[in-house]
Amino acid sequence: MFSEIMRYILDLGPTVMLPIVIIIFSKILGMKLGDCFKSGLHIGIGFVGIGLVIGLMLDSIGPAAKAMAEHFQINLHVIDIGWPGSSPMTWASQIALVAIPIAIAVNIFMLVTRMTRVVNVDIWNIWHMTFTGAMLHIATGSYWIGILGVVVHAAFVY
Repeated sequence: MFSEIMRYILDLGPTVMLPIVIIIFSKILGMKLGDCFKSGLHIGIGFVGIGLVIGLMLDSIGPAAKAMAEHFQINLHVIDIGWPGSSPMTWASQIALVAIPIAIAVNIFMLVTRMTRVVNVDIWNIWHMTFTGAMLHIATGSYWIGILGVVVHAAFVY
């Protein structure tokens, strides 16, 4: 039952879920409801825009990289798009929705137990931890190993 509910929520996709998560976090942090919706809407629009830019970039860079590889007679199989492409793909992973609250919970736990004095206020950069979890989830096929990856990475960061 729990896994079916999680699957339904995750199937909504990051373009829908990330704004919802931002709206909920904004309200929890005491923002006015109108400002919460405005923030969520901006995140959603930005996320769609980043996706469009990455799609256009890959459509342009892919053929250029292939032509360059053929011209110089080298064998290239990977295009490094850097963090501007990697982070939105990470947020689009199946584990992203759960990774945000888990990374925040690890930070809170470490603060309460005095294992750290670092308060993470930059939620966007949780994508690094989410990336680790997403890669482990994809590599092993285990959602829970991916979650463990998020926890371990968060513990090292904080």
